[in-house]
Amino acid sequence: MPRFGDDVWNLGVAGFAGNRYASEFLIDFKSLDHPVRREAAREFLFWRLNTRPGRGPLPSISTVAAEWWNLRCFFRFLDTEHGGLRLDAVTQPVLDAYLAHCRSEGLLASSVRHRLQVISRLHLAAQNVVTDALVINPWNGRPLTRVIGVEPTRKHENETPRIPPNVIGPLVQAALFYVRTAAKDILNARTELTELEASTEGIRGLSLNRLEHYLQSLADDGRGVPVVDEVGRQVHLAGAPAYTYIMRKSGAGRGVAGGVYDERIDRALELLGPEPGGMDTPISPHPQTGLPWRDRFSPAAVPHEERLLRTSCYILIAYLSGMRDSEVKELRDGCHFTERSADAVVVRHKVRSQLVKGGRGTTESWVVIEPVAEAIDVLQQLPHRDALFCRPVTRDRYSTVSANRMNENLNKFRAHCTRIGFPVPDVDGEPWNLTTRQFRRTVAWHIAHRPYGTVAGMIQYKHLSVAMFEGYAGTSASGFRAEVTAEEALARLADVVERYEDFKAGVRSSAPGGTRTDNEFARVQQELHDFPGRVVDERRLHAMLKTSAHTLHIGTLKPSRQRDGCGA
Repeated sequence: MPRFGDDVWNLGVAGFAGNRYASEFLIDFKSLDHPVRREAAREFLFWRLNTRPGRGPLPSISTVAAEWWNLRCFFRFLDTEHGGLRLDAVTQPVLDAYLAHCRSEGLLASSVRHRLQVISRLHLAAQNVVTDALVINPWNGRPLTRVIGVEPTRKHENETPRIPPNVIGPLVQAALFYVRTAAKDILNARTELTELEASTEGIRGLSLNRLEHYLQSLADDGRGVPVVDEVGRQVHLAGAPAYTYIMRKSGAGRGVAGGVYDERIDRALELLGPEPGGMDTPISPHPQTGLPWRDRFSPAAVPHEERLLRTSCYILIAYLSGMRDSEVKELRDGCHFTERSADAVVVRHKVRSQLVKGGRGTTESWVVIEPVAEAIDVLQQLPHRDALFCRPVTRDRYSTVSANRMNENLNKFRAHCTRIGFPVPDVDGEPWNLTTRQFRRTVAWHIAHRPYGTVAGMIQYKHLSVAMFEGYAGTSASGFRAEVTAEEALARLADVVERYEDFKAGVRSSAPGGTRTDNEFARVQQELHDFPGRVVDERRLHAMLKTSAHTLHIGTLKPSRQRDGCGA
């Protein structure tokens, strides 16, 4: 654990989410030039780590690490725009200038709020920051939403957008295709590439005979000469002979030899024609066309396809388990296991991970369905250490995929879906921007509204509802049950609002209990004066109808739950 006087605090040792880079939890006080700034920052962050805001819990490590960044931004503004002004000399006009400065950077309202929030907390910590305290009460204590000029978000309202059905459908189908069909080819290509890299270590000098023998073998097998494909690092060379790969594959040399070697390769290309990629791994047929789903692999295409495969595994796990991004990123070797039900009839797939939010790193289990188990099995065969989600980098071969990088990978996969036969349509004329948070929100909404068969019949949400919501998957601490319950409440409210609009149009209910419902609607209409030609407050209308939503369930009453296959 870091000590108070250390120049660098590594907060990551206190436990950080697997979807964040370790560097995000390093606090380097040496990055602040002035010693007064360093000591003030040290005292403030110590106060944040050890002080509960009101009756709430201590702030998370991620929150404190983010505040370090926002604190540095404020200090940088004071140093560059106000000549290194001390905190105890800051005035309200200086804070107003900082607000204008944040807006000039084009930040979102939420980002501006975070920038200003650290200033408010500096004032709260004034008695504990003895080196240089912020004496002035920022904006006289006004709520930051009013200072910024945005509408406050209603409590418990989930603003994460749901992925539209016409987007999630082909996206899940493409992910299933990658896990069930393409994964075998990609893993075989990785094995071939690893063996090739190992074989090149023993190559010494040049051998024209080996090159001739390799080119003759291509002709005998009816294959073309390997050329650089569009996945190559030098895209402008696409279609040119893959000189380095040919020399290594044939054992003729470890790199481009030039001269007679290049001339011999060029002459073979004229005779045999090109073959994009050139690796030997066979390509499986696409289930829709019966044709190979891609050209042969090239060395550069292997890590590219591995990245797409890892992203497809993420889609299936995040969407079909209800786990948070941080919990998915904490999956490690051996996380998947099976258990039989009490009657030994049903075999349930389970995964074990770290419950990060609210759980403070506790281990929990989720019950999942078979596609999730298949995705985990594929991940365990991809290059990794203990964490299943990682990415190769130059200095550190294995590195966790951060949330921002995964968002980038998700949108690249969405764009790639068209190339493999699962086009994802645009929404309102624009490609849908996928984020990691959207999957949990979307599956909670689908389970609450039960639109069965949305994903082309390949995944049935009724099955997910039984596995994920009715007591089998996730824990109460994971919060997924609460999210589904909240979505169900919104669905009921939407039904009641629609029924109320019908009532205003003159439609009366003939069902048992309909008179009581109509009387309740009449009371609401009279109290709000909701009559033609008058505009009522929508929020107030919804608030009044919420009471009815708790007891009124509009729809067809099924005679028995056993017809759903759920048991009595």
